[in-house]
Amino acid sequence: MQHHYLKASFYILFTLMVTGFVSAQNTPVKWSVLTANSFIAKFPNPDSIRWDRKSPHFDWQAGYAMLMMEKMWKATGDVRYFNYIKRYVDQQVDESGNIPDFTPTALDHFIPGYAIIFMYEQTHQEKYKIAAQKIYESFKSYPRNSDGSFWHSESAKRQMWVDGVFMGQIFTARYGKVIGDSAAAFNEVTKQMKLIVSHCLKPNGLLLHAWDESRQARWADKTTGLAPEVWSEGLGWYAVLIADIFDFLPKNNPDYPVIMSHLQKLCEGLRNCQDKKTGMWCQVVDKPEVAGNWNETSGTGMFLYLIKKSIDKGYISKQEYKTVADKAYHGIIRKAKINEKGLVDIIDCSSIGVQETYEVYINKPKEVNTFAGVSSFILGTMSMEK
Repeated sequence: MQHHYLKASFYILFTLMVTGFVSAQNTPVKWSVLTANSFIAKFPNPDSIRWDRKSPHFDWQAGYAMLMMEKMWKATGDVRYFNYIKRYVDQQVDESGNIPDFTPTALDHFIPGYAIIFMYEQTHQEKYKIAAQKIYESFKSYPRNSDGSFWHSESAKRQMWVDGVFMGQIFTARYGKVIGDSAAAFNEVTKQMKLIVSHCLKPNGLLLHAWDESRQARWADKTTGLAPEVWSEGLGWYAVLIADIFDFLPKNNPDYPVIMSHLQKLCEGLRNCQDKKTGMWCQVVDKPEVAGNWNETSGTGMFLYLIKKSIDKGYISKQEYKTVADKAYHGIIRKAKINEKGLVDIIDCSSIGVQETYEVYINKPKEVNTFAGVSSFILGTMSMEK
């Protein structure tokens, strides 16, 4: 048994040395870099970042991966991340600023526009600006509930999902700062963020997965319209949104202190339900002690990103939260495994829609290398390793 353990340990160390992520001087492994480079090796053409061959290139999977790649480029200066984003965007946007694969039928289809704005920031090419404007204008005819909240999609009518708020509003916030229509854009962002809180906030500071105005969804409470649980990855996307929103939202915006208060309450709620044994967060976030619950990697990466960035920006107390971040980091890196090709696999992920009961959430299969799980792992570890 000891022989096999030593052989496996040597293989991992050798792989890390060959790939340049640990040296003979025992330089610490940067799991964010190792995993991001593995991601590109697995998907050298970014158009392959999609569920299957039938799904569009212009969807949340690639959009979220590009957001992660931008942060990796800024953290490391490695041009391969920039080039990867540029290749993706240029495969979506033609010379006239058209986006053939963009369909405004779901909030999930808006987030790739975030990378288009990034390319406009970096190059000032007019085609990127035109493309971003077309995406933004699509919100004018996008369906809403009676209170003004966006439907998650045409197939999820009257439903507002916590993850959908991220998909639409991270794009809108950047658009307001970089492209224009700033007052309307920022008002829309804060409106949607306040609405999801008004519907889904629990007393512990966390947000339930979704709300259905019609009360017709199979998962919706017939009285409140609410989903039953706080899902790790769904809340995680909202965590990334609220962590980054202050990069765009002006301090003189009247909703700035309101959204900041939401951030601080969310961080407090996460601190209070962190798994004491592992430092991670569970599939159903606020029930770490309930039977069957398990540590989920994607949400943990995003919560770690929120907490570390909030410490760095002074939004929350370093004294109170540093240990939370440290524990989460040491927990999540245990979910990274080196495969036989010398690339990183990320285990114990979950990418699912809204579910009916606690039992359904926890009994969904644990997945490996989901697009959201890998990108979230990179975001979380990058925030600690940069």
